[in-house]
Amino acid sequence: MNETALTTRDGAALQKFSQEEVALIKEQIAKDATDGELRLFLKVCEGTGLNPFAKQIYAIKRGGRMTIQVSIDGFRLIAQRSHEYAGQAGPLWCGEDGEWRDVWLASTPPAAAKVGVMRTGFNEPLWAVARWKTYAQSFNGKLSDTWASMPDLMLAKCAEAQALRRAFPQELSGLYAEEEI
Repeated sequence: MNETALTTRDGAALQKFSQEEVALIKEQIAKDATDGELRLFLKVCEGTGLNPFAKQIYAIKRGGRMTIQVSIDGFRLIAQRSHEYAGQAGPLWCGEDGEWRDVWLASTPPAAAKVGVMRTGFNEPLWAVARWKTYAQSFNGKLSDTWASMPDLMLAKCAEAQALRRAFPQELSGLYAEEEI
């Protein structure tokens, strides 16, 4: 059986995909991907060490173009594997009044969310703020279902992905969470 080895950036072997698994990825995870797009997706899986079967990374085709998106769990895993991830502060949410809160209880969406990521050797968390007006996803003038039903959670994921990218630029450069796109 022909296999493709997946490794982390430091070369540690994580997983091998058989030809059958590659076919399953093409059929279920990277639907409608061209052979070149599939190779690119597998290369990104290899470089990041993320597992598409564990829903850590996705290949999404929109408007005839494939985008690679990482779940927030995939971001967290990459940070954890660095051995320099030292936790987080937040998320915190802010209303139009400019006051930050540790829980969002209002029936309206928050104006912003922020998350601080701590990294070994840094004195302060690296903070990132995601504004509602920047990230809320709507189609034909209507919020998407997840943004309508969980606005605080979705905005917090955007802030967390930004903060993780700030704290781990080598590991996360060019990777974006589903919620950010």
